[in-house]
Amino acid sequence: MPFKSQFRYHARPIVLSLILSGIVIAGLSLTLSAPDEPGVALEDVPYYQLPFGPDAAGDPRPFWPSRMQTASGRFADPEAISSSAECATCHQQEFDEWLPSLHAYAGLDNVYEKTVEANEDLLRHGVEQGRFCEGCHSPAELLTGRTNRFASVMPSDAAAEGVNCIACHTAVHADPEQGNGALTLTLESSLDQLSGPLLVAAPRDHAHAFGAERTNALIKTPEFCGSCHTEILDASMSQSSESHYAQATFQEWQGSWYEKNNVTCQDCHMAPDPASYVQQLRNGHIAKPERYTHRFVGANYLLFDTSLGSNLAFLRGGFLPGMSQERQLELIEEQGEATRALLRAAAGLELRNARRDDGALHVDIAVQNLGAGHNLPTGVLDQKHMWLEVQLRNTEGRVVYHSGAYDADTGNVDAAAVRWMEVFRNRDGQPILDHLTFRTAAIDWERKTIPPRGEDVVGYDIPLPEGDTGPYAIEAHLWYTVALPELLFNNLRVEMPVPPFELADFSAEISRP
Repeated sequence: MPFKSQFRYHARPIVLSLILSGIVIAGLSLTLSAPDEPGVALEDVPYYQLPFGPDAAGDPRPFWPSRMQTASGRFADPEAISSSAECATCHQQEFDEWLPSLHAYAGLDNVYEKTVEANEDLLRHGVEQGRFCEGCHSPAELLTGRTNRFASVMPSDAAAEGVNCIACHTAVHADPEQGNGALTLTLESSLDQLSGPLLVAAPRDHAHAFGAERTNALIKTPEFCGSCHTEILDASMSQSSESHYAQATFQEWQGSWYEKNNVTCQDCHMAPDPASYVQQLRNGHIAKPERYTHRFVGANYLLFDTSLGSNLAFLRGGFLPGMSQERQLELIEEQGEATRALLRAAAGLELRNARRDDGALHVDIAVQNLGAGHNLPTGVLDQKHMWLEVQLRNTEGRVVYHSGAYDADTGNVDAAAVRWMEVFRNRDGQPILDHLTFRTAAIDWERKTIPPRGEDVVGYDIPLPEGDTGPYAIEAHLWYTVALPELLFNNLRVEMPVPPFELADFSAEISRP
């Protein structure tokens, strides 16, 4: 039979088959679509505690004191939340980039977990107080109702993943001014589009659910990042009647050169090579990266230090499923290199002045924020901080002055060191050194952090040995650390000095007057 005749002969059954297939797919879509009220009702989570009372309108606040919420106000079904490893079926590269990241381990690492537990013991609301932390560190834990003194919700792989795929790709609203995780997620309705027969039958619905126009627009903005990278301690989670910024990264970016030139958080921290991109900006070349990765390179060098061996696995809380430990360690080392390079691209040191005056040497050292789009340092600054170490040697090489020395055995720094750091204080005015933030009654500064493209000039008056006329060799080191030793000892019961990271240094000779 000629081809044209064959086509005419088979055309009708082919068309009918296509129509029937369409009807079946449509019916399957309707069968598997979200119910009228998706999610899990508050009354269906057994023994769920609401110790903080209703909001101003009299409605319950199931996720308070985190400001994160679902679009419907209901809980997400833990059985419906697929892990990021399932997303890797089609998005392997993004998964490989994300898996070693701080986002992936945000709810798993032991520094976080043990510190949350220690904080929960401080106030009468106990475990429910931890919702303040879980909103940003483990959204799936919070939004399924697992942050509760009674374990009535079963665990899941997704709940252990920290900030995972669905935490970002279902967001529809962000409020960086309110902070404390002020994001609204459409977990309940989007999850039905994630996997199973519907993904095969209607991939466009899946793409629409996780690539909706408003979501795609939102996750490209600094406002999205700022919803968690703004942390405000108020009466819900501290012992102060006033609100205090514990983290103000978004506010530091606002009004800066970076905001004025539309350089966003994503441009730097999701660039394929963040350090090179920062250097490009420093050289005056303003352009968006060619593509964006899911590595989220930040400043926590400690959790990428593979030289720590088994201590690294302990600090990280183990390894996530979906990839061998050997491969994860390779990716952790790669991201560690990117982290260290980014840190080095951020800061600079410069000797501005050196003069002798009445038996003393006065020097001015400029500490520069050259590459960070926020203050240097940034984050929760009762732990993350930097300090300046300065040494002066005479012609014989003998140290005649030393400020900012680090003790590698204890992890402590010279008490007289110049430090850029917040100090959280309890009601008695004593400093809180182990990040028990729920005890915070006041916050002050040792020295305020350095704004984007700004500098802080530090002056030293160094007494000189009588009769010693020089010349002198001066060297300075700008050190950064992510934690005080008290944090690891008090909360993890580990005597492990936190090795600092050198951001910048210089050396120079100061000649005779």
